[in-house]
Amino acid sequence: MSDKLQPNTDKSESLHSQNNSASIKNDAEQNYHLQQSKRTEVKPYDISVKHSFIPERLTALEIINERFARQFRIGLFNLLRRNTDVITSPIEPKTFKEFSHVSATNHLNLVHLNPLRGSCLFSFSPELVFIVVDTLFGGDGHTTNVDTEGREFTHTEQEIIRRVLSLALTTYQSSWIDVYNIETEYIRSEVESKFTNITSSPDDVVLTSSFLVEIGNFKGTFCICIPYAMVEPIKELLIKPPIENQTHQDDNVWMSSLTSGIKQSTVELVANFTNIQTTVAKLLALKVSDILDIEKPTILDVTIGGVPVLKGHYGSVNKQYAIQVDQISNPVLEQLNEGVFNE
Repeated sequence: MSDKLQPNTDKSESLHSQNNSASIKNDAEQNYHLQQSKRTEVKPYDISVKHSFIPERLTALEIINERFARQFRIGLFNLLRRNTDVITSPIEPKTFKEFSHVSATNHLNLVHLNPLRGSCLFSFSPELVFIVVDTLFGGDGHTTNVDTEGREFTHTEQEIIRRVLSLALTTYQSSWIDVYNIETEYIRSEVESKFTNITSSPDDVVLTSSFLVEIGNFKGTFCICIPYAMVEPIKELLIKPPIENQTHQDDNVWMSSLTSGIKQSTVELVANFTNIQTTVAKLLALKVSDILDIEKPTILDVTIGGVPVLKGHYGSVNKQYAIQVDQISNPVLEQLNEGVFNE
C-alpha cells in the first residue's frame, strides 16, 4: 500500500514546487517594475557644477540683513514720510538661473562691494517702484495692475529708483561695519539678468536675501543677490564674526567716557547740622524771632541726594563757613579720585 501512495506524494511536491516558482517569478516581476518606476524619479547629478547647497550657516550675514532691515525702514520713513516696515527673510542659496527666473521683471542694479571681488545685484520689484513713485507724488501708494512684461521703466521712475538705491547702499555699507569693512559702489542698471554677468555660469550658486517692504497698506519686494564665490574668501567671518574683542574695546571706551562725564557733573553737597524733634502744635506756635536751641555737632555727615559721602568738622576759612573733610564714606568716590576706571 505504501508503494501506491509514493507517486501521489511526488505529484503534490511537484505542484508545490511549480507554485513556488510562479510566486517567485511574480515577485521578481513586481520588483522589476518597482525599480523601473523609481528609476524614472532619479535626477542626474553633475559633480563639476557647484550646486545650491551651503553646508555652513552664515550667521553674520543674517545679522547684517537684520540690521539693514531696521535701518532701511527708518531711511524709507524719512524719505516717504509714510509708515513703513521692512521684513527680512532667511538667506536662500540658489543657482543664478533660478534667481533669473524669479526676477525676470525686476529692476536690477549692479553693485561692487569693495574690496570683495565681483559684483552683486540690488533688485527692486515693479510693485515697490510703483508704490514709491505714487507716494512721492502725493498718492497713498495705490497702484493699478500694470503689465510689466517687457516694459522699461521711465526716466522719472529710474531717478526715484536711484534715490532709493542710494539709501539702500549707504545703509547696507553701515550694516557690515562690525563684520567686514566694505564700500558699496553703484555700477549700472540692467533690465534683464542675462546682461549682468555676475557669475561665470548660470549654475553657479548665489545667496539671495529677500526683504518684504510694506508702505502703508501696500507691499513690494526688494532683494540682494550675492554670488557665493564673492563672499567665500571671508566665509569664516560670516560664520563666526569676532564680536567679543570689539565688545571689550567698546566697553573700555564707554567706561572712560562715562567716568569723564561723571567727574564733570555738578552735584549739591548738604551738611546737616542737627535734627530737632518737636510736635505739630509747637511747630504751629512758632513766631518770628523765636529761638530754637541746638547743640553744635563735632562731626557733620555730608550727603548728596540723601546718600552719605563724607564726614568732616565745621569751621570757617577766610571768613567763610567751611567743612574740613576727615573721612570719605563712599568707596566709589575714592576709586574715582584714584582714577581706577580710567585704567
